[in-house]
Amino acid sequence: MAQMIPALPPAEASPLARSVYERLRTGLTDAWLVVHDAAWVGRTAKNGPLHDGRIEFVVAHPEFGLLTLALVEGGLLHDPSANTWQSLGIEGIATPIADPYQRAQTACQALLRQLADHPAASPSQPAHGHGVLLLDTQCPRRGFAPHAPAEITIDRDQALGLAKNVMALAELWSQRQPATGNASSRGWWQALQDTFVAPRQARLLLSQRLADDNAGMVALGPQQMVVLDMLARVRQQAIFGPAGTGKTLLAMHKARMLAKQGLRVLLTCYNRALGWHMRWALADCPGVVTGHFHELCYDLAGLDRDRFKAPDDDRGSRQFFDIDLASELQQAGTARGPRFDALVVDEAQDFLQPWWKALDAWLIEPDQAIRYVFFDDAQRLRPDAAPVQGAAEALTLTVNWRNTQAIHAHLAEIEPVMAQARCAAPEGVAVQHENLRPNPGRALRRVLQRVCGEGGVRPSDVVVLSGRSPAQSIYRDFAEVLRPWKLTAGDEPGAVRLRGARSFKGMEAPVVILTELDHYPAEQARRLHYVGASRATTLLVVMADAEVTP
Repeated sequence: MAQMIPALPPAEASPLARSVYERLRTGLTDAWLVVHDAAWVGRTAKNGPLHDGRIEFVVAHPEFGLLTLALVEGGLLHDPSANTWQSLGIEGIATPIADPYQRAQTACQALLRQLADHPAASPSQPAHGHGVLLLDTQCPRRGFAPHAPAEITIDRDQALGLAKNVMALAELWSQRQPATGNASSRGWWQALQDTFVAPRQARLLLSQRLADDNAGMVALGPQQMVVLDMLARVRQQAIFGPAGTGKTLLAMHKARMLAKQGLRVLLTCYNRALGWHMRWALADCPGVVTGHFHELCYDLAGLDRDRFKAPDDDRGSRQFFDIDLASELQQAGTARGPRFDALVVDEAQDFLQPWWKALDAWLIEPDQAIRYVFFDDAQRLRPDAAPVQGAAEALTLTVNWRNTQAIHAHLAEIEPVMAQARCAAPEGVAVQHENLRPNPGRALRRVLQRVCGEGGVRPSDVVVLSGRSPAQSIYRDFAEVLRPWKLTAGDEPGAVRLRGARSFKGMEAPVVILTELDHYPAEQARRLHYVGASRATTLLVVMADAEVTP
């Protein structure tokens, strides 16, 4: 049986399309690849045409090359004098359509260009051709037009032997447009696989193993695979998802897939720790330039970190990080010229308008460039952030893969959008609550003793998330009280990490101890609670005054 993409025909496919799908699946051997409703996004050329494409079927074989096949339902009418084409339904109603032969040929050329732009491509082309499936009626003996002969049309009389006739069409084109150059090296086949056969796993550094610098393999869920497939068909898309729905994983994986297809990708985010996390995880993918936004400003604009830095006062520091760095990035992009085909942004809900303008300066044809932005308005920590472009038409992720059901239920009490998401994780341990008073240091020690001492959890798997920065946290003064447990603002082996809830956004840890939210106004505290609590994958402990404990 042929390898089919997708593995099952889409539910919305017509009966005829499903019939073609099944006949090709069973009639071709496993050496053949069949892509139904194939769509792809091509590399952007400065001031040049786009090379996107879409066609009902792509059929390919390592030896025979590839075919693009347009499917016409009903009859087909062609008026040579007006050069118009129409499909004829069962009721005799004629509907104007695009020339299916020209459409199949254009898709073939666009796909060849897509494969030629791939890093694995050699100066060669596979044997290639196109055809039309006209399975509801007969094709005239002389065809429809000089460019639409009967020999590249598979009609009703040939439908029963569809797979055999598709192979015959491939053989015909292999003689007319044979492989050229070093096509036998199969570089084009690898490019075809990278374009349509999305892998089921993505390499991602799990945060619970950050201290040991170990990589983990995280399987993509069915909904995430559907989103990846949809993104392969559109140039620009916003993707909304509550905490834990895999936005960061998808952003990184999509950036890697684009780079494997030869596209130059810029991947960025708001959070510094997440930016370093992305850079580490994609270190083996040179086609992706990644880092949190301010880091990219320094790197792309070539700024000296020792000489170009923020003023000491708060107002000057805000101006520097919100405006000045973005201005330098924009000027550098304008002066040096754009160099990226695609932009992927995580945490887009916190990006300011000047930042988007600066990023656009580095894109080839910003209006046409590939652009995928991932966001969660409930995690917006910058009230002055720009609205996310395309948010009204965003794809929505609805499955929480990160948090246990116990943590998910806690999050649903805090943020209503979480109640609309489904949790795919185990039930897990109940969320724990600890009273801060009368001594916050001893309260934290009790929790650490219960989790790490009695529970046997490694201290490096525990993160204390504070509403304040580590430098302003009250726990920085409790070293003696916490013994034998050590709290560090760094990544010291064997120690419990102390982080600000804001700076840990986008990350995760098996155990999160959430604290120091009580001094914020109610709405701000609620947002920080949601951001911080959603970082826990296995156990969440909330430390607060008894009267405000949920």
